[in-house]
Amino acid sequence: MRVFALPLLLLLLALASCGRARGVENTNSIGRSAVSANDASRTQCVNLNTATAEELERLPGIGEVTARKIIEYREQNGPFRRPEEIIIIEGFSERKYRPIAKMICVE
Repeated sequence: MRVFALPLLLLLLALASCGRARGVENTNSIGRSAVSANDASRTQCVNLNTATAEELERLPGIGEVTARKIIEYREQNGPFRRPEEIIIIEGFSERKYRPIAKMICVE
């Protein structure tokens, strides 16, 4: 049981910090977010599901190759459901995710 506790805790912390960064007040059981009155903060994030390679490359730690992998992944697998899913991309780690967590979103 302890083996799963740390990764689960890290995922929950990442989800919580992402929600606060985008002005999310609450998330229901199927993963849809209720947005606060501060909707302007959502427009300033890079949407992983619609961003061009150039937009992705403006994020710290994401270069041409990684941007291409993100776009290829969403074309083959459909849209990202949560920003944390970017960690699935080959060569992308939680360490790379942390600095950009507040800069990315999915819609």
